[in-house]
Amino acid sequence: MSYIVIVGGQLQNKGAQAMTFTVVDQVKKAYPNKEVVLFSSVFNQRDRKEREALNFKVIHWPMRMKMKLLGFQTLKHVGVVNYLKYLVRGTGKTKNEETEILNILENTDQMIDISGYALSSQRGYLASLNYIYNLMVANKYKIPVILFPQSFGPFNYHGSEKKVLMPLMEKYLSYPEKIYVRENDGLEHLKPFNLSNVQQTFDSVLQGPKEFNNENIYKKEALGNIEWGIDVKTPAIAIIPNVKIMKHGNEDQIHRYYKALIDRVLKSEKNVYLLRHSFEDLEINKVIKENYKDEQRVILLEDDLNCIQIDKLLSKFDFIIASRYHAIIHAYKNGVPAFVFGWAVKYQELLKNFSQERYMFDVREDGNKEVILDTMDYMLDHSTEESENINQKMLELDRVELFNV
Repeated sequence: MSYIVIVGGQLQNKGAQAMTFTVVDQVKKAYPNKEVVLFSSVFNQRDRKEREALNFKVIHWPMRMKMKLLGFQTLKHVGVVNYLKYLVRGTGKTKNEETEILNILENTDQMIDISGYALSSQRGYLASLNYIYNLMVANKYKIPVILFPQSFGPFNYHGSEKKVLMPLMEKYLSYPEKIYVRENDGLEHLKPFNLSNVQQTFDSVLQGPKEFNNENIYKKEALGNIEWGIDVKTPAIAIIPNVKIMKHGNEDQIHRYYKALIDRVLKSEKNVYLLRHSFEDLEINKVIKENYKDEQRVILLEDDLNCIQIDKLLSKFDFIIASRYHAIIHAYKNGVPAFVFGWAVKYQELLKNFSQERYMFDVREDGNKEVILDTMDYMLDHSTEESENINQKMLELDRVELFNV
């Protein structure tokens, strides 16, 4: 049996799940005789339960397992304290699990990294090191690597962290056959490495097909237990928050924006659905709903929907108010406009590519409530027109053959 290993994916965040499902589906279609395996660094009891329903293998891939495979050289990377912790605690894997991982690596034909945003000083030193370790392991076992579309940089490491990471990046970023970069910003950050394997292209989910073959994702017996159609009382819009906007912006001010926007939407005779694109966002929706305890037109969805269900659900809304990158991606694929509260370059460039810049508000900046409400009024009046514009942009999307691995 030969394998295609996916790293950088996970199941909890629906954006990461969407990238995982997209790649699994497309690789299975292209290479039905190879087994697809997700090596996931994020893995807990909830993932163990979900894994039972999936029609592909999911294996926990902790940094300490990579340290064992890479050997003593990792001491100078992680420092004495972290290395001693590894020596005392081990990899966190059983002997059989370690053997299984080793067997897979020795028989892997391709490694695909689908990290959305991992290699950056903004993500922290160990996260960057963990990312590079995937490339080092692949190099050791002579596994070809493709880095699927993702964000890169900045690389503002300092002191000893810079001394360790920059030489590793210079050496191992040249190893992948291809590095696909989502944003112009990422291209600029990679320029100093003088790489010949870099190409800019759109997000893999955005480029992927509209429909999955669900049997490539879920076991047949699990498919019957999933409710694919969710009723929506139309006309309606959806709010999809993100805990990170509360960290990057003023939390009280953002909640005031939500209140004012919802009031404006309700006045236009539309229902408002509160849904989450990641498990940690539910609490924000509960706070929002508290302001509308007796308002039946504001509907809180507490279900933990998978990304396929979310995609089908989003297609039913006139537009969304979103702060999750892949919620916007799913919306655009369905021709649904998005009113965005964001903080990163990836939001700005995505909306620019769809000529939707007017609907982008950076939570790191002091917002003008009147401008935000005027923009909402414009969206309410022009959502149909914007939907047509987005559909046209989707038709014109410059796609790359990502799955010819």
